[in-house]
Amino acid sequence: MIEAPAKAGRRSARTVLPRAALVAVLMLVAALAWLRWDAGQPREQWFAERHGQIQTTVVEHLDAGPSQAAASVRLTSDSGLEVFLRVIRDAMADDPLPVLLVLGGHRTGSAAVELFGEVGERAVVALDYPYNGPRTVKGLVESAQAVPLIRKAFLDTPPAVSLALDWLHDQPWADTSRIVMVGASLGVPFATTAAARDKRLSGLLLVHGAADNRLWLQQNLDRRMNLRYLQPVMATLMHWLAYGPVFRTEERVAAVAPRPVLIVGAREDERVPAGQTEVLFDAAREPKMLRWTEGRHLDPARSDVIEAVLKIVDEELSFFEQGG
Repeated sequence: MIEAPAKAGRRSARTVLPRAALVAVLMLVAALAWLRWDAGQPREQWFAERHGQIQTTVVEHLDAGPSQAAASVRLTSDSGLEVFLRVIRDAMADDPLPVLLVLGGHRTGSAAVELFGEVGERAVVALDYPYNGPRTVKGLVESAQAVPLIRKAFLDTPPAVSLALDWLHDQPWADTSRIVMVGASLGVPFATTAAARDKRLSGLLLVHGAADNRLWLQQNLDRRMNLRYLQPVMATLMHWLAYGPVFRTEERVAAVAPRPVLIVGAREDERVPAGQTEVLFDAAREPKMLRWTEGRHLDPARSDVIEAVLKIVDEELSFFEQGG
Protein backbone atom coordinates (compact mmCIF):
# COMPACT_ATOMS: atom_id res chain seq x y z
CA MET A 1 0.00 0.00 0.00
CA ILE A 2 1.37 3.42 -1.00
CA GLU A 3 1.33 6.05 1.81
CA ALA A 4 -0.53 9.24 0.98
CA PRO A 5 1.85 12.13 0.14
CA ALA A 6 0.27 14.48 2.69
CA LYS A 7 0.71 12.00 5.53
CA ALA A 8 4.32 11.33 4.52
CA GLY A 9 4.98 15.07 4.45
CA ARG A 10 3.63 15.53 7.96
CA ARG A 11 5.79 12.68 9.25
CA SER A 12 8.85 14.16 7.56
CA ALA A 13 8.18 17.57 9.12
CA ARG A 14 7.78 15.99 12.57
CA THR A 15 11.23 14.43 12.11
CA VAL A 16 13.08 17.37 10.57
CA LEU A 17 11.85 20.18 12.82
CA PRO A 18 13.02 18.67 16.14
CA ARG A 19 16.40 17.88 14.59
CA ALA A 20 16.72 21.44 13.30
CA ALA A 21 15.77 22.79 16.72
CA LEU A 22 18.35 20.53 18.38
CA VAL A 23 21.06 21.68 15.97
CA ALA A 24 20.14 25.32 16.64
CA VAL A 25 20.30 24.79 20.42
CA LEU A 26 23.67 23.02 20.15
CA MET A 27 25.05 25.84 18.00
CA LEU A 28 23.83 28.43 20.51
CA VAL A 29 25.38 26.52 23.42
CA ALA A 30 28.66 26.20 21.51
CA ALA A 31 28.66 29.92 20.70
CA LEU A 32 28.04 30.86 24.34
CA ALA A 33 30.74 28.44 25.52
CA TRP A 34 33.23 29.97 23.07
CA LEU A 35 32.24 33.50 24.14
CA ARG A 36 32.78 32.68 27.81
CA TRP A 37 36.12 31.04 27.01
CA ASP A 38 37.25 33.96 24.84
CA ALA A 39 36.16 36.55 27.44
CA GLY A 40 38.37 35.01 30.11
CA GLN A 41 41.59 34.45 28.16
CA PRO A 42 44.73 36.16 29.57
CA ARG A 43 45.44 39.36 27.65
CA GLU A 44 48.64 40.70 29.21
CA GLN A 45 50.88 39.74 26.30
CA TRP A 46 48.29 41.04 23.86
CA PHE A 47 48.10 44.35 25.76
CA ALA A 48 51.89 44.72 25.54
CA GLU A 49 52.00 43.96 21.82
CA ARG A 50 49.08 46.24 21.06
CA HIS A 51 50.77 49.07 22.97
CA GLY A 52 53.76 49.13 20.63
CA GLN A 53 55.63 52.40 20.11
CA ILE A 54 54.48 55.82 18.96
CA GLN A 55 54.88 56.07 15.21
CA THR A 56 53.13 59.36 14.43
CA THR A 57 51.90 62.30 16.51
CA VAL A 58 49.53 65.01 15.30
CA VAL A 59 48.99 67.98 17.64
CA GLU A 60 46.42 70.75 17.09
CA HIS A 61 46.56 73.69 19.47
CA LEU A 62 43.22 74.97 20.76
CA ASP A 63 42.09 78.23 22.33
CA ALA A 64 41.65 77.99 26.10
CA GLY A 65 42.07 81.59 27.25
CA PRO A 66 45.13 83.59 28.28
CA SER A 67 46.20 81.52 31.28
CA GLN A 68 45.63 78.02 29.93
CA ALA A 69 47.03 75.97 27.06
CA ALA A 70 44.98 73.34 25.26
CA ALA A 71 45.49 70.91 22.42
CA SER A 72 44.06 67.86 20.75
CA VAL A 73 46.50 65.04 20.07
CA ARG A 74 46.26 61.99 17.84
CA LEU A 75 48.80 59.22 18.45
CA THR A 76 49.38 56.23 16.21
CA SER A 77 51.31 53.18 17.37
CA ASP A 78 53.37 50.93 15.11
CA SER A 79 50.86 48.24 16.12
CA GLY A 80 48.08 50.19 14.37
CA LEU A 81 46.50 51.42 17.60
CA GLU A 82 45.16 55.00 17.36
CA VAL A 83 44.59 57.19 20.41
CA PHE A 84 42.84 60.56 20.48
CA LEU A 85 43.17 62.78 23.53
CA ARG A 86 42.72 66.35 24.62
CA VAL A 87 44.83 68.26 27.10
CA ILE A 88 44.26 71.47 29.02
CA ARG A 89 46.85 72.85 31.43
CA ASP A 90 48.12 75.84 33.30
CA ALA A 91 50.16 77.83 30.76
CA MET A 92 51.76 80.11 33.34
CA ALA A 93 53.46 77.48 35.52
CA ASP A 94 57.23 77.55 35.82
CA ASP A 95 57.55 73.97 37.05
CA PRO A 96 56.26 70.69 35.60
CA LEU A 97 52.61 70.07 36.46
CA PRO A 98 50.83 67.14 38.09
CA VAL A 99 48.61 65.38 35.54
CA LEU A 100 45.13 63.88 35.80
CA LEU A 101 44.70 61.27 33.06
CA VAL A 102 40.95 60.76 32.62
CA LEU A 103 38.75 57.96 31.29
CA GLY A 104 35.12 59.01 31.58
CA GLY A 105 31.86 57.83 30.09
CA HIS A 106 31.78 56.60 26.49
CA ARG A 107 29.87 59.67 25.32
CA THR A 108 32.08 62.12 27.21
CA GLY A 109 35.49 60.79 26.19
CA SER A 110 38.12 63.47 25.56
CA ALA A 111 35.49 66.20 26.09
CA ALA A 112 35.83 65.49 29.83
CA VAL A 113 38.53 68.19 29.93
CA GLU A 114 35.76 70.77 29.45
CA LEU A 115 34.19 69.78 32.78
CA PHE A 116 37.23 71.01 34.71
CA GLY A 117 36.92 74.68 33.70
CA GLU A 118 39.96 76.52 35.05
CA VAL A 119 42.26 73.62 35.85
CA GLY A 120 44.53 75.56 38.19
CA GLU A 121 48.11 74.42 38.70
CA ARG A 122 47.72 71.09 36.99
CA ALA A 123 47.17 69.46 33.61
CA VAL A 124 44.12 67.42 32.64
CA VAL A 125 44.34 64.89 29.83
CA ALA A 126 41.22 62.99 28.71
CA LEU A 127 41.08 60.08 26.27
CA ASP A 128 38.50 58.95 23.77
CA TYR A 129 37.84 55.24 23.83
CA PRO A 130 39.60 53.77 20.75
CA TYR A 131 36.34 52.89 18.98
CA ASN A 132 36.14 53.30 15.23
CA GLY A 133 32.53 52.28 14.66
CA PRO A 134 29.33 54.28 14.26
CA ARG A 135 28.36 56.47 17.22
CA THR A 136 24.66 55.77 16.76
CA VAL A 137 23.59 52.20 16.07
CA LYS A 138 20.10 51.38 14.80
CA GLY A 139 18.56 48.01 14.18
CA LEU A 140 19.74 44.43 14.62
CA VAL A 141 22.10 44.38 11.63
CA GLU A 142 23.99 47.54 12.64
CA SER A 143 24.17 46.33 16.22
CA ALA A 144 25.64 42.99 15.14
CA GLN A 145 28.22 44.80 13.00
CA ALA A 146 29.17 47.16 15.85
CA VAL A 147 29.70 44.48 18.52
CA PRO A 148 33.16 43.31 17.28
CA LEU A 149 34.32 46.94 17.06
CA ILE A 150 33.06 47.69 20.57
CA ARG A 151 34.78 44.59 21.95
CA LYS A 152 38.01 45.59 20.23
CA ALA A 153 37.77 49.09 21.73
CA PHE A 154 37.47 47.64 25.23
CA LEU A 155 40.66 45.60 24.80
CA ASP A 156 42.43 48.54 23.16
CA THR A 157 41.78 50.90 26.07
CA PRO A 158 44.55 49.80 28.52
CA PRO A 159 47.26 49.93 25.81
CA ALA A 160 45.81 53.28 24.69
CA VAL A 161 46.45 54.62 28.20
CA SER A 162 50.03 53.34 28.05
CA LEU A 163 50.56 55.03 24.68
CA ALA A 164 49.24 58.29 26.12
CA LEU A 165 51.73 57.89 28.99
CA ASP A 166 54.54 57.49 26.45
CA TRP A 167 53.57 60.84 24.97
CA LEU A 168 53.24 62.52 28.37
CA HIS A 169 56.75 61.43 29.31
CA ASP A 170 58.06 63.50 26.40
CA GLN A 171 56.23 66.68 27.45
CA PRO A 172 58.34 69.22 29.39
CA TRP A 173 55.26 70.59 31.21
CA ALA A 174 54.30 67.17 32.68
CA ASP A 175 55.61 66.01 36.06
CA THR A 176 55.93 62.34 35.21
CA SER A 177 56.23 61.40 38.88
CA ARG A 178 52.71 62.76 39.50
CA ILE A 179 50.39 61.28 36.87
CA VAL A 180 47.14 60.10 38.46
CA MET A 181 44.78 57.80 36.56
CA VAL A 182 41.12 58.86 36.85
CA GLY A 183 38.27 56.50 36.01
CA ALA A 184 34.68 57.74 36.18
CA SER A 185 31.56 55.61 35.75
CA LEU A 186 32.14 53.36 32.69
CA GLY A 187 35.83 54.24 32.86
CA VAL A 188 36.34 52.61 36.27
CA PRO A 189 37.20 49.03 35.16
CA PHE A 190 39.45 50.21 32.34
CA ALA A 191 41.24 52.84 34.44
CA THR A 192 41.77 50.28 37.21
CA THR A 193 43.23 47.76 34.78
CA ALA A 194 45.50 50.41 33.25
CA ALA A 195 46.74 51.52 36.69
CA ALA A 196 47.38 47.95 37.79
CA ARG A 197 49.41 47.28 34.64
CA ASP A 198 51.38 50.50 34.14
CA LYS A 199 53.52 51.43 37.14
CA ARG A 200 54.24 54.87 35.65
CA LEU A 201 50.86 55.96 37.02
CA SER A 202 51.42 57.36 40.51
CA GLY A 203 47.90 56.80 41.81
CA LEU A 204 44.30 55.95 40.98
CA LEU A 205 41.10 57.95 41.45
CA LEU A 206 37.81 56.09 40.90
CA VAL A 207 34.54 58.03 40.73
CA HIS A 208 31.11 56.40 41.06
CA GLY A 209 32.11 52.88 40.07
CA ALA A 210 31.43 49.30 41.16
CA ALA A 211 33.59 46.37 42.20
CA ASP A 212 31.46 43.81 40.32
CA ASN A 213 31.09 44.76 36.67
CA ARG A 214 28.36 42.21 35.98
CA LEU A 215 26.24 43.60 38.81
CA TRP A 216 26.87 47.11 37.46
CA LEU A 217 25.58 46.03 34.05
CA GLN A 218 22.52 44.40 35.62
CA GLN A 219 21.76 47.55 37.62
CA ASN A 220 21.85 49.63 34.45
CA LEU A 221 19.71 47.12 32.56
CA ASP A 222 17.17 47.43 35.36
CA ARG A 223 16.69 51.06 34.34
CA ARG A 224 15.87 50.01 30.75
CA MET A 225 14.21 46.56 30.96
CA ASN A 226 10.96 45.67 32.68
CA LEU A 227 11.52 41.91 32.37
CA ARG A 228 13.47 41.35 35.58
CA TYR A 229 13.95 37.63 35.02
CA LEU A 230 15.91 38.39 31.83
CA GLN A 231 18.23 40.94 33.41
CA PRO A 232 20.72 38.48 35.01
CA VAL A 233 21.00 36.55 31.73
CA MET A 234 21.44 39.69 29.64
CA ALA A 235 23.93 41.14 32.12
CA THR A 236 26.01 37.96 32.04
CA LEU A 237 26.01 37.95 28.24
CA MET A 238 27.02 41.61 28.10
CA HIS A 239 29.70 40.95 30.73
CA TRP A 240 31.24 38.31 28.48
CA LEU A 241 30.95 40.49 25.39
CA ALA A 242 32.76 43.30 27.23
CA TYR A 243 35.59 40.98 28.37
CA GLY A 244 34.41 41.40 31.95
CA PRO A 245 36.59 38.52 33.24
CA VAL A 246 39.65 40.41 31.91
CA PHE A 247 38.70 43.70 33.57
CA ARG A 248 38.23 42.31 37.07
CA THR A 249 37.95 45.59 38.97
CA GLU A 250 37.94 44.01 42.42
CA GLU A 251 41.21 42.16 41.74
CA ARG A 252 42.86 44.87 39.67
CA VAL A 253 42.35 47.59 42.26
CA ALA A 254 44.26 45.52 44.81
CA ALA A 255 47.23 45.37 42.43
CA VAL A 256 47.61 49.18 42.39
CA ALA A 257 49.23 49.20 45.86
CA PRO A 258 51.52 50.57 47.19
CA ARG A 259 50.38 53.51 45.06
CA PRO A 260 47.45 55.44 46.62
CA VAL A 261 43.82 54.84 45.63
CA LEU A 262 41.04 57.36 46.21
CA ILE A 263 37.46 56.11 45.74
CA VAL A 264 34.53 58.52 45.46
CA GLY A 265 31.01 57.18 45.90
CA ALA A 266 27.60 58.83 45.50
CA ARG A 267 25.09 58.65 48.36
CA GLU A 268 22.08 58.19 46.06
CA ASP A 269 23.75 56.54 43.07
CA GLU A 270 21.07 55.08 40.82
CA ARG A 271 23.59 53.33 38.52
CA VAL A 272 25.86 51.59 41.03
CA PRO A 273 24.37 48.71 43.05
CA ALA A 274 24.04 49.39 46.76
CA GLY A 275 27.15 48.45 48.71
CA GLN A 276 29.42 48.18 45.67
CA THR A 277 31.38 51.34 46.53
CA GLU A 278 32.23 49.86 49.91
CA VAL A 279 33.20 46.52 48.33
CA LEU A 280 35.50 48.34 45.93
CA PHE A 281 37.09 50.27 48.79
CA ASP A 282 37.58 47.08 50.85
CA ALA A 283 39.26 45.41 47.86
CA ALA A 284 41.82 48.21 47.52
CA ARG A 285 44.94 48.07 49.66
CA GLU A 286 46.58 50.80 51.68
CA PRO A 287 47.14 53.62 51.14
CA LYS A 288 43.52 54.30 50.27
CA MET A 289 40.76 56.80 50.99
CA LEU A 290 36.96 56.85 50.60
CA ARG A 291 34.98 60.05 50.00
CA TRP A 292 31.31 60.62 49.19
CA THR A 293 29.31 63.06 47.11
CA GLU A 294 25.69 63.79 47.91
CA GLY A 295 23.01 63.07 45.33
CA ARG A 296 23.04 60.87 42.27
CA HIS A 297 25.50 59.46 39.73
CA LEU A 298 28.08 61.56 37.90
CA ASP A 299 26.65 63.06 34.72
CA PRO A 300 27.82 66.02 32.58
CA ALA A 301 24.35 67.55 32.94
CA ARG A 302 24.50 67.50 36.76
CA SER A 303 26.68 70.50 37.50
CA ASP A 304 26.28 70.12 41.27
CA VAL A 305 27.71 66.60 41.16
CA ILE A 306 30.57 67.72 38.91
CA GLU A 307 31.40 70.53 41.31
CA ALA A 308 31.34 68.17 44.29
CA VAL A 309 33.71 65.74 42.58
CA LEU A 310 36.11 68.51 41.53
CA LYS A 311 36.08 69.86 45.08
CA ILE A 312 37.20 66.46 46.36
CA VAL A 313 39.92 66.34 43.71
CA ASP A 314 41.21 69.74 44.86
CA GLU A 315 41.10 68.73 48.51
CA GLU A 316 42.79 65.37 48.09
CA LEU A 317 45.40 66.00 45.40
CA SER A 318 48.00 66.11 48.19
CA PHE A 319 46.97 62.52 49.08
CA PHE A 320 48.53 61.43 45.80
CA GLU A 321 51.47 63.81 45.94
CA GLN A 322 52.48 62.50 49.36
CA GLY A 323 52.03 58.90 48.25
CA GLY A 324 48.98 58.48 50.47
